[in-house]
Amino acid sequence: MRLPLVLALLLACSTVAVAARAPYYLWQGKDKTVCAQTSPGKGWTKVSRGFVKADCSI
Repeated sequence: MRLPLVLALLLACSTVAVAARAPYYLWQGKDKTVCAQTSPGKGWTKVSRGFVKADCSI
């Protein structure tokens, strides 16, 4: 009798754990531009909106 309740609770909790993909951004450094999800380090400026693909294409 408690098993269906436990299974229902586990199912409900597992749907909450689904996360969206993190976007990729174009980052401009002194002499080059890279596509990354986070800043490559000091001195880099984000120059675009978020992209879905890892090559920063639409």
